Amino acid sequence: MKKLLLIDTFNFLHRAYHALPITLTNSQGEPTNAVYGVASMLLSVTDLIKPDYTVAALDDIAPTFRVEEFTGYKAHRKPMEEELSSQIPKMFEILDCFGIKKISLPGYEADDVIGTLVSKFTGRDLQIIIVSNDQDMWQLIGVNSLVLNPDTKGNASWIGQKEALARFGFDPVYIPQYKALRGDPSDNIPGVYGIGDVTAKKLIIEYKTIDEIYKNIDKISPDKLREKLLNNYEQAIMSRGLANIIKDAPVNVDLEECKYLGNHTDAIKDVLTKYNFKSLLKRIGALDDKKISNVSKDQMELF
Repeated sequence: MKKLLLIDTFNFLHRAYHALPITLTNSQGEPTNAVYGVASMLLSVTDLIKPDYTVAALDDIAPTFRVEEFTGYKAHRKPMEEELSSQIPKMFEILDCFGIKKISLPGYEADDVIGTLVSKFTGRDLQIIIVSNDQDMWQLIGVNSLVLNPDTKGNASWIGQKEALARFGFDPVYIPQYKALRGDPSDNIPGVYGIGDVTAKKLIIEYKTIDEIYKNIDKISPDKLREKLLNNYEQAIMSRGLANIIKDAPVNVDLEECKYLGNHTDAIKDVLTKYNFKSLLKRIGALDDKKISNVSKDQMELF
């Protein structure tokens, strides 16, 4: 079975930036720590998976439909630091040298690009692997779609239906229903005020969806819980919409456009050389030098 690798790109850019020292710079003194981390992650993941196709899903700069529906969506997040935003063009250069197809869509998040591609290519003789440590992606897990989460020790954990079921107690497809009740502080999704993790899980395990919960509202007990649900119906519906990853966004791409050519190309060597990423050059067999980097072994193992 061939493999399609879907990368939650900015997820790893942020993780690399905060994990690696800002003192890692190029010859012009510009920070390259996040770029290094992304390049290292790409080498590790492509070596592990050996994908036939790859896509880097990106957030677009335009406001998303979620912000239009709820102005508070992710409103608590701080603006991107200049030291990080300045590395985005360099990250694009890394993606290009790897030959990875970049896809963004105005009005949508990278999650929606990934969700649409999972939906589009499910049913083919294809294993779909989503690379992200964002638990939102778990709602896309299926028979042939998995989530790969590289950890901070250079290892990676696989999350499939079994693992997601063990974590939540219900099929991961119902995660948006759960967040409609529980909310999601990381995205500033409100949920139903007063309903926590345990109660939300119990309701989803029993009723599966928000619609079924409200159809059976007279059966809900105790009275205080029923009152919370009744008082927050519109907020629950809105929260479900915010948490739900879109699977039919207008992403027009053919699978053959996403072919992956391998991670030992001259283009990769040239860009890694340009940024003086000696440790990464050594990993692809393009450098034989024991003095490979000013980045510590422990830090490199983060990716």
